[in-house]
Amino acid sequence: MYKDIKQHILSCIHCRKITPSRRKPDGHLVSIEPPRGVWERIAMDYVGPVPESASGNKYFLVLTDLFSKFVVTKAVPDNTSITAAKFLLYDVFMIYGVPLEILTDNGQHFSSALYDSLLTLTGCCHIKTAPYNPQANGQCERHNATLLPNLIALSNRSKSNWDDKLLPTTFNYNSTRHDSTGYTPFEFMFARHPRFITDLNSSLTTTHNISHYHHTMEQFIEHVKIAARENTLRNQHLAKQRFDQNRANPQYSVGPTVLIRNRNSTMNKFSPKFVGPYTIINRIRDKTYIVQHEGSGRRVQVTVQDIRSLNYCI
Repeated sequence: MYKDIKQHILSCIHCRKITPSRRKPDGHLVSIEPPRGVWERIAMDYVGPVPESASGNKYFLVLTDLFSKFVVTKAVPDNTSITAAKFLLYDVFMIYGVPLEILTDNGQHFSSALYDSLLTLTGCCHIKTAPYNPQANGQCERHNATLLPNLIALSNRSKSNWDDKLLPTTFNYNSTRHDSTGYTPFEFMFARHPRFITDLNSSLTTTHNISHYHHTMEQFIEHVKIAARENTLRNQHLAKQRFDQNRANPQYSVGPTVLIRNRNSTMNKFSPKFVGPYTIINRIRDKTYIVQHEGSGRRVQVTVQDIRSLNYCI
């Protein structure tokens, strides 16, 4: 009898909609297989809006190579698809070449016909993350978390010159040893140590045999690729252990009725935390599902952290 009463209470749709969760969001960490070489897979994101600079810039673009961790940034006045496409073409493709894959979120600036046409023309595969799932583009998010405090610290009091500090801050990041690889991103990209003004008095690397230098550079690149991949896999394993600790990992089949997290921008303190009911109609990946509203028929792509079962204990 007690179990029946408890199950009945837990199955109350209204209660399930308004009750906040007091535990970690569901879903274990799914690590992305690291690339096997430089410039194979890159991630791209907009940051902003931030305080408008004296030059009129309110956003900046961040592009990260997921193998070397090398970062390319640029301050821009808006976050349109035209700006993103120009950045890719002139500041990335024409300088570093075209990668095999590019990872972005589902923002309109990365979903336009212009942006898709550029990637199709260059033969670059476009991978989009699930909505409201920033962990899928964690490399860019992690760099942003490192970059922003440095920009704020270096900018003037009115924050009107932050875009002047973006390039030196990015160079500093690329010249700093990365814990997950054991090397600096600059070394990966250019197979040499970065030199700056303070290093001008240091001895220069000279060679009289181009073929020997080329052979040495190839050996260095192969060595760091193997070492960096091993370091990355080891760090991913440790990160997954920390993330998964004391975290539920429910698996849903097609058919059950569930609620999904309320993402309405107009919600307030009295708004329900979850809405629905929805029916699970497809499972795309381990943590990503397609659900359909039982009344309107509206379909939504959601991750497991935004799903609440109608009979799952909280």
